Amino acid sequence: MNAARKTVLVVEDHQDSREMLCEILENSGLSVIAAANGIEAIERMQSRVPNIVLTDMSMPEMDGIELARYIKSHDRYGHIPVALISANLPAASVYFPEISAFLLKPCSVDHLLTTVAQLLR
Repeated sequence: MNAARKTVLVVEDHQDSREMLCEILENSGLSVIAAANGIEAIERMQSRVPNIVLTDMSMPEMDGIELARYIKSHDRYGHIPVALISANLPAASVYFPEISAFLLKPCSVDHLLTTVAQLLR
C-alpha cells in the first residue's frame, strides 16, 4: 500500500483487538495512533490530526457513532473519513451519514486494508 506518511487513528476498547489492528496497519506502511475510547481519541486528535479514523462501535464513555458525529461537527476534523468496525453493525446504517465505511468483525486483513486505502484517496 502506498500510504507514506498517512496516519490512522484506531479507536477500540478491547486491547487485543486494538493492538492487532495497529500492527496490521503499521505493517502496511501507515502511521498509527491508538485510543481506547472516543474521549481518548478526541484527546489524541488535538495533538495529531489523522487522515482516517477506524473506530469500534460499542465502547464505554463515547461510542463510535458519537465519535463520528463529533468529528464531522468540527471544522478542524470534518474532512476526516470515519470507518466503523464492529461485530454488530447498525441495521439502519444508511442513517449514519457521518460514517464513510462499515466493516463487519471479523474482517479479513485484505478487506480492512482495501477499505483504508480507498478512504485515504
